[in-house]
Order: sequence, then C-alpha cells, then structure tokens
Amino acid sequence: MSQEHPHTAIALHAVGQELRRQGKFEEALDHYNRALALQRTVLGAKHPYTASTLSAIGQILFVQGQHVAALDHHRQAFSIKRELLGPGHIFTANTLFDLGLALFASGQRDEALAAYTRALAVQLRSLGPGHARTIATQQAIGELLLAEGHFADALSHLHAALTGLEQLRAAADAADIDRRLIPVIVGIGQVLFQQNQYAESLVQYQRALGLSETHRGAGHEDTLAILHDLGRARGRAGDIDGALDAFQRNLAGLRALYGDEHAKAAVTLNAIGQVHYGRGDHQAALEHYRQALEIRQRVLGSEHWQTVSSRFNCGTALRELGDPAGQYEMAAAAEALERLLGPEHPHVQSTRSWLR
Repeated sequence: MSQEHPHTAIALHAVGQELRRQGKFEEALDHYNRALALQRTVLGAKHPYTASTLSAIGQILFVQGQHVAALDHHRQAFSIKRELLGPGHIFTANTLFDLGLALFASGQRDEALAAYTRALAVQLRSLGPGHARTIATQQAIGELLLAEGHFADALSHLHAALTGLEQLRAAADAADIDRRLIPVIVGIGQVLFQQNQYAESLVQYQRALGLSETHRGAGHEDTLAILHDLGRARGRAGDIDGALDAFQRNLAGLRALYGDEHAKAAVTLNAIGQVHYGRGDHQAALEHYRQALEIRQRVLGSEHWQTVSSRFNCGTALRELGDPAGQYEMAAAAEALERLLGPEHPHVQSTRSWLR
C-alpha cells in the first residue's frame, strides 16, 4: 500500500492510540504527527480525521504540561469540527471541553468557563446528565468556579458531578469511579471550608481520604494533600490535637516521598507552627517556623515571598516570647512582602494588621 494512502494514516493513528493507552506518550506523538502530516496531504487540512488527530495530539501535550501547544492543537480541531459538524454536534462539544482545559491551564479562566458552559449544554442535550463526559464537564466548571471564589455555583456543579459518578458506580468499574470521586469530594470539602462550614467539610475530607488511601495509597501525593486539607479543617473546627495529627502524618509522608528539602514540607511545618502558636506554645511554634524558613531559604531563595512570610512568622513567635527582635523582624518582613507582592495584596494586608 502506498505510504500516501488514507489507510496508512488510519493505521498510524490506531498505533498512536494503542501507544497512548500503554503510556508511551512520545512514541504515540510520533505516530500521531506522522498521521497528521499524511492526512493533511491526502485528505486535506479540514477533514474530520485530521481534526481527530489534532485533538489526540492536543490531549497528550496537555498531559505532558505543554499547555500552549495543546491549546493551539485544540483550537485547530475545534475550528474544523465546528465548520464541518456544526456547534451543536457532540464531537464539537467534546473538543470544546478539551479546549477549555487548555485555556484554564493557560490562565484564561473566563474563556475556559465559556468553553465549558457551551460544551455542557450540548452534552446535557445529547448525552444526558449521567454520562461520563457530561460529569467531567460539570466537575471542571465546579473546580474553575471554586478557584474564582464563586462558592455557591461551584458547589452546585460539584454536587451534580458527584451525583452522576455515584449513579455510574453501580454500572461501571467501582474502583475506577472511586478514583474519579476523590477530586470531586475534595472540591466539595474545599467549598464548604471556604464557607466556614468546617464540620461539613471534615465529612468530605474524611471520605476522600479513605478513598485515596484505598485506591492510591497512604503515601500518594494526592492522599497527602487531602491530609493537609483535613488538618486545616480540624484546626478551624477546634480539634487541635486532630489537626496536629493530620499535619504530622502529612509531614512524614512528604519527607518519605520528597525528602526533607522540599517546599511542600515547609508548608506543613509552617502549618504545624501555626497550630502551636494558636494553642499558646510559642517556643514550639518558633521551632517549626524556623525549620520552614531554613527549607525555603535553600529551596526558594531569600527573596521569595514564602521565605519572607516565614521570617514574619518567626517574628510573631519571638515577640510572644518577649524577644525585642521579633517586632523588628515582623516590620522588616512586612516591608519586603509589600515590595514583592504590592500593597493591595491580601497577604500583605494581613501581615500589616499584625503590626498594629
């Protein structure tokens, strides 16, 4: 068969799909790109097969973190499908969802929300609310709205995704659905936390933690992130011992996963310091703040805003311990934060309030 026959392109695309399924992304990309070049030659730049290969390439590039390149491929694929199939076709909507993911990852949140919303309208009409693709779009909208601080609307979409996944669970691979449930439940917990509904958020975090420990393992980075969220919620709910337990388990896991010299370990050390500070143990708070500061100085540098925040925290503990250097360190760190983040930044405003 001629190397420029359409069936050659189909074969290349099929091999790319199998390589992608096996996690061999670079090899898959090579086959997809060869298929794309051939499709453009023998089928034309505006052909459904060409658009499908563009989408496949965009999806791999997105997974690899190449969001700008993924965005370009999804834009091309969407343009072709919209022209050939129309804006109301489910294939067009699914590509619009992929485009939304790339837009969100590229920081274009308004455009991402518009893409998700248009995709969801078609998916609801064509597939129904319980379809996996519809659920994924509802989840994406909920996560975007959470990031934007629109908590009530975020909760509505996340609950819709949760309901859909729980309905799918009876008819699909339960373990796979459980893994998909984890980020949705965490998102609901985060919304409730932001709404000061700490007891309700704890219920969600506990459920997500159990699922993550079962299906991802106690030492998985996602499990550790949930432990950190759980610690924060327990602290806000007044369970100081429970908060310390969650943070300490999180810290042990982070050290096992990344080693002692990692910025995430500094975040947890800082959180533990804050718990000790809140219970009046300022010496223990200072010890943890200093450990966080030392890591951040080595990993992030002395001029990073998180490093400066650790200096400020050390100052607060020193002040409570009666050391006159504490007030000076707080003032110097507050000035540095204002220089780095700007006077209107919420973190700067918060530190300034401590100086009064």
